[in-house]
Amino acid sequence: MLLRHAIILSLFSGILAGCQPPSSDMTRTVSVTGHAESLVAPDQAKLTISVNRDGAELADIKQQIDQVSASIIAFLREQQIDDADITSFKVSASPAYDYQDGKRVARGFTATRQIQITLRDLTQYDSIVDQALQAGATHIMNVEFIISETDKIYQQLLASAVEHARQKASNMTSAAGSTLGEVISIQESSHAPAVSQQAMMRMQEAADVSLPGKNELRAQVSVTYRIRD
Repeated sequence: MLLRHAIILSLFSGILAGCQPPSSDMTRTVSVTGHAESLVAPDQAKLTISVNRDGAELADIKQQIDQVSASIIAFLREQQIDDADITSFKVSASPAYDYQDGKRVARGFTATRQIQITLRDLTQYDSIVDQALQAGATHIMNVEFIISETDKIYQQLLASAVEHARQKASNMTSAAGSTLGEVISIQESSHAPAVSQQAMMRMQEAADVSLPGKNELRAQVSVTYRIRD
C-alpha cells in the first residue's frame, strides 16, 4: 500500500513539474555580432638581395661576390641599419654546363650569395635598393611589407567590436521596450590576419613596389546578452 502511494505521489509530482512554465533565463536573450576595421599602412619591410656571378674560376667569381657584398653591407651600416637586421649568407656554388651536339660541356661555375635585410624605416627602401643594384646586386627578391604591431592593433579592434555589439544590442532591446542586461557569452569570430603575406601579394601585382598601400585589419565578435524587463 505504501509503495502504491509513493508511486502515485511520484507521478503527481512529475505532472506538476511538467506544468511549470519554462525558465526564461535562456529565452530572454539577444545575440548580436559586432565588428571593427581599420586601414593600416605597413611600417617595415623584409627583402632579400641576391648577388650572382658566373665564371671559369670559382675563386675569381667568389671574390667578385665578396666585393659586391661588402659594398652593400657598408652602405647598410652607413644608413644605420643594425647588424642584427642584416643576414649575409655564405656563397653557394655549383658547376655550370653548356650542351653542344647533345653533350654536356663544363663552362665553369655559377655562384650566389643572398643578403636578407629588415628595414624598420620604409623611407630607406628606395635608396637601399638603388645602391644595391648600383653596387652589383643581381636581384631584389622576396619583398614583404609588414605592419609591426599587428597584434596590438587587432586587440584594439576587438575592444571596438565588442562596443559595437553592445550598441546594436542596446538599440534592439530599447526598440522592443526592454532593457539590456549583462553579457551571457562572448566569442571571437575573427583572427589576426597574416598581414605580411597580403602585402607581399599586392606588392608583386603592383607596378611600383615602393608603394605598399594599406591593409585592412578587421575584428569580429559574437555576443549574447540577457534581456531585462
